[in-house]
Amino acid sequence: MEIEKILETFKDKSIMVFGGTGTVGSLIVEYLQQFSPKVLRIFSNDENSLWEAQQKFGDNKIRYIIGDIREYERVKRSLKDVDYVFNCAAIKHVPFAEYNPIEVVKTNIFGLDNIINASVEQKIKKILHISTDKAVEPSTNMGATKMIGERLVQARYMQNPTIDMVITRFGNVWGSRGSIVQIIREQKRLGKPITITDPNMTRYFMQENEVIDLIFTAFVEGHNGDVWVPKLSPVLLSEVIKKEVGENYSYQIIGARKAEKISEKLLFDHEIPNIIDIEKYWIIPNDYKNN
Repeated sequence: MEIEKILETFKDKSIMVFGGTGTVGSLIVEYLQQFSPKVLRIFSNDENSLWEAQQKFGDNKIRYIIGDIREYERVKRSLKDVDYVFNCAAIKHVPFAEYNPIEVVKTNIFGLDNIINASVEQKIKKILHISTDKAVEPSTNMGATKMIGERLVQARYMQNPTIDMVITRFGNVWGSRGSIVQIIREQKRLGKPITITDPNMTRYFMQENEVIDLIFTAFVEGHNGDVWVPKLSPVLLSEVIKKEVGENYSYQIIGARKAEKISEKLLFDHEIPNIIDIEKYWIIPNDYKNN
């Protein structure tokens, strides 16, 4: 993505990042700072994470907003005079979502709907929503809510086409909070055996620069509730461990968690016939447009 296009898009604009204290949200905020936005707003329900973000960024153009996307009025007030929205807010950890199914529905579906509806009221120009490969043929509560979230964005776009919307479907972000990479690093630091669910399990991974490129290419060039998916190759978890700790390590096989897949998919089978193939990405057209 050309820097000039990004600068043209975000210069002097007011931007909201829901979930802006998480791994991806923090990357978005940090990247946007260089493009002279009028103001950046970080929305989070975690007071301590907001404080840490304030210490990290130290920018008088950033506003730190405590709130929960489940609360419609708070979301609506926070979006006053905002131009663009990035939504990274979600319950992401699979085991917590399995144990708290209604809570993940409240956040990942109803919270997202609050963001979209409040954006309509406040006349936001564009929304980018972060999804995950776990939304494809989901086997867990988290994956199911992210699948519904994608379709919710697409349906809402058709109902409110004056606000542009786009979705990015991620793999795992290398080293993100609570990720397998972070767990391996902590086990190595403590001298513990590396826990392996299954040596043959594969996952898709993205580096931070790939995350940024996907998000901002999709934001600037994506439209109409379409889904942007990076072209990634699956990586064996055994290879992930070797990259982090080397060839020689002790390990303990703990088995897959409830409903955990051996391999994820980036695309539904029904999406493949209509896919748009560009250099580094697949674009999945919003099929609500054909209904």
